[in-house]
Amino acid sequence: VLLRRTGDGPAVLMGVRSGGHRFMPNRLVFPGGRVEAADHRVPFAAPPPSALADSFGPRAAALAAAAIRETFEETGLRLAAPAPPGARLPRGRGWAEFSAGGVLPAGDALVPLCRLVTPAFSPIRFDARFLLAPAERVSGELGGNGELGFLRWIPLAEAETLDLALPQRVVLREVADWLRAAPAARAARRAPLWRELGASLVRVPPL
Repeated sequence: VLLRRTGDGPAVLMGVRSGGHRFMPNRLVFPGGRVEAADHRVPFAAPPPSALADSFGPRAAALAAAAIRETFEETGLRLAAPAPPGARLPRGRGWAEFSAGGVLPAGDALVPLCRLVTPAFSPIRFDARFLLAPAERVSGELGGNGELGFLRWIPLAEAETLDLALPQRVVLREVADWLRAAPAARAARRAPLWRELGASLVRVPPL
């Protein structure tokens, strides 16, 4: 989830999911996708903060790499920093183009936002982790591979009024909560879990 500060308030980047997708076609969503094998081996220009592992466990680094790669593929925006001298540049799926010019993913820019497990009544289920990053850390022009159309920065106040699917509404709530928190609380924050209770989702605070 990319967050941009503007004179009119915070805004998030969203796009319309392609109609060819089985899950939430033609819906407004955040960039994202699944972890690929290559994501487990990607070096970082700066590693993700320890808060990511505290929230998401031993797969946190791969989740961070996947989030950065998918964001680049779907939006054209790189969350990257120059690679240290002599660093190995990744060549796995989706990474060769990302690392062109000698950059590596900037894991230190990521914040754990929340984990969401879709309820049993969902036609397609997933166990997703959402991460937050400041738009000031990305470079490039909006474009991407076409999986998301009509990409635009949507003011948070406007996004909260749109007809969004439940996962997107949950994420917007977490972004708003993060913005309200004091800097010290943000640094110590661990991602809550949203899970099924009856016909809805409930927020389970981290232990």
